Amino acid sequence: MSNFNQFGFKRFLNLGLAELKFVEPTIVQEKVMPLLLKHQNVICKAHTGTGKTFAFCLPILNNINYEQAKIQSIIVTPTRELAKQIYDNIRFFKKFEPNLQVNYFIGGEDIKRQIEQLQRIQPHIIIATPTRLKDLFEQQSLNLGKLTTFIIDECDMLFDLGFIENVDYILSKVNPNVQVSVFSATIPPELKPFLIKYLKNPHYLDLNANQITNQNITHILIPTKHQERETILLKLLKTFDPYLCLIFVNKKTDINKYYDLLLEHNYSVIQLHAGLEPRLRTQVVKRIRNLEYKYVIASDIAARGIDFIGVSHVISIDLPNDLEYYIHRSGRTGRANYTGYSYVLYDTKNLNLVQQLMTKGITFKTKKWNQQGELVETVLSDDKPKKQSSLAVENKINKIIHRYKTKDNNKKIKPGYKKKRKAEIDEFKKQVRRSHIKESIKKIKKEKAKERANKLFNKD
Repeated sequence: MSNFNQFGFKRFLNLGLAELKFVEPTIVQEKVMPLLLKHQNVICKAHTGTGKTFAFCLPILNNINYEQAKIQSIIVTPTRELAKQIYDNIRFFKKFEPNLQVNYFIGGEDIKRQIEQLQRIQPHIIIATPTRLKDLFEQQSLNLGKLTTFIIDECDMLFDLGFIENVDYILSKVNPNVQVSVFSATIPPELKPFLIKYLKNPHYLDLNANQITNQNITHILIPTKHQERETILLKLLKTFDPYLCLIFVNKKTDINKYYDLLLEHNYSVIQLHAGLEPRLRTQVVKRIRNLEYKYVIASDIAARGIDFIGVSHVISIDLPNDLEYYIHRSGRTGRANYTGYSYVLYDTKNLNLVQQLMTKGITFKTKKWNQQGELVETVLSDDKPKKQSSLAVENKINKIIHRYKTKDNNKKIKPGYKKKRKAEIDEFKKQVRRSHIKESIKKIKKEKAKERANKLFNKD
């Protein structure tokens, strides 16, 4: 069994790791840390929850010259929350190395105060969001003459949010011999020119290849069967008592809807999304970590990098079109040695996304409510080929649903549309049942006539 002693860390780091009760490194840490300790460039492709943060923080802390009061390492992150989280992880070790100087600089905070802090002291390590890092550089507040390490965390998200140009700007101004390493869940083709430009002879580690998600997570499909997702969510929440439950939606407009729904039913709930004012968002993250709430309605910003300890359940109201975000959502739970549950509400509209996740290697259980109102395991409804008549019925119901103007199809909403739509679907189902009964009666009559004929004429 491998352990942290094999890396030859300085004594203060080993003391910190012992207090954290870190014994065995993760696969990411085992592969990455020896390379960073030797000042090698690394491209690491790994999902959330694999121990990436300590994989780069520990080598940085080991290689710092603590007698030199200069910026020696920069860590760039796409979100304020992730920057603060990494700062907290590094600052923990100041208890064991008092000379350590670390600070974080993010947008939404007073830049004048940040400039004053940098005038007083240039920390050994700074963690920053890209735009604020560029602003501070342009204000000539950063002395980067002794910079040795530049880490880019969640690089694909930086690219998606349009921040990679700011990172490019900073890297173009520093010593070309600076060690540059990139950590990312995916490496989109558009990112490759940037990597080629700044990473000389990098070690490429694809640690997603063998395992797409944490094995401690149970993935569960919940069919909606043309019911409102709000109704299904409330039924689902009654089946478990979470330590902390994250509920993800695809649209910001849905956050208030589900937040109000849970408040109305007396759930301890809060919302987390990019639309919150920066300081408020920081307060929300802190309150969630303090376990002041059991339920969080979130957009995908909370799925990237922010670590909430003790997430026991994750619910996806719908699947994101970019399925990598589902990996990040589910990766919020099942951390350390704890088990976790990731629920997905599905119907015919997103069943193809479910099937794509299955082809990627995710195994789903399917559960539905039986006649006694119990949530029991069943088979995915699409496992067996559907009869043409079943498909016709399903298509007809979908046409009824989409004919009505709702929030989801961006059409003007008419009062009472839900009741009218439900009444039309119920009437159609009634017609289908009557048709099935007539067919069954006709079949029974035919069988009985055949039996009578056999008796009368002694036919086999």
